Amino acid sequence: MNKILRLVLVVIALFSASNAISQVATLFEYPVAPDTCSSIESRCNYSVQHFWDNCELTKPFAAQNDSLLLEAMLTYFDIMKAGANTNVSLSSVRDLMFKSQANHDNFLKLASMAEYVLYYHDTDVIDDLYLTFAQSVADASWAKKEVRNHYAEQIKRLNTSKLGQPLLDFEYTSITGARKHLSDNRSATAKVYVIMFSDVDSGSSIERMRLSADITFGQAVDQGVIKMINIVVGDVPKQWDADSKSYSEKWEVGASKEIGGKLDLRIMPCIYVLDEEFRVLAKNKTVDFMKSMLSM
Repeated sequence: MNKILRLVLVVIALFSASNAISQVATLFEYPVAPDTCSSIESRCNYSVQHFWDNCELTKPFAAQNDSLLLEAMLTYFDIMKAGANTNVSLSSVRDLMFKSQANHDNFLKLASMAEYVLYYHDTDVIDDLYLTFAQSVADASWAKKEVRNHYAEQIKRLNTSKLGQPLLDFEYTSITGARKHLSDNRSATAKVYVIMFSDVDSGSSIERMRLSADITFGQAVDQGVIKMINIVVGDVPKQWDADSKSYSEKWEVGASKEIGGKLDLRIMPCIYVLDEEFRVLAKNKTVDFMKSMLSM
């Protein structure tokens, strides 16, 4: 099901009492907000609170219905983004995971679907919402240790790099060999800090060249309005000295072997945008995202 169709389902759930949703293949019947819910927020809140009411959480989710379960999870998140109160959304996730423990396989599948949406689907998910899914599994004493540890590691990485909060003041090795911290890049003129986390295997050099070739971006860096930092994730590549000649002298360049296990890095290359206080404004973005922002 594409994004447009899913958006139609969300609109129907929020504004219509028709049976149009039932005409589309879904895993279960989605809730329809009643007319007594007069505002966007109240309709979103109702739909989020009652979203899983018609889903039989105690019966095993059949593997052949995984695509429908994924669409349900995506629609669930879309309604939250449409205007649901954050506390209502968090309460809904906690309630969903509590009820689904009646069937352990369903419980884990719901968590894995939420994980898929966060890490592998082009959908923005509020960090705290996914953390609620992850924490439920990490706290499940009956779950296998490796499963609990998997989610515990995700929780650790997300908590060091949440939207709206200061990014972990991580340590790295500069291209000159000096050990430095992110905070060492504080500048009196910088309004925005852009960090590109890259590696040697994902076309990062091409994306770096695309960004450095952007005239608007280059001017902002030259003027000191943007502080550009490029961190190679992993071991310092042998060709680093040669590659460094292609970097702008205005860029801060470094490498960190440990950073991949400390921050929420879902793609490579991965761009973070920070404000003057190093709070995360955007993360896991591409060069295309940066170029589109610069053109606005």
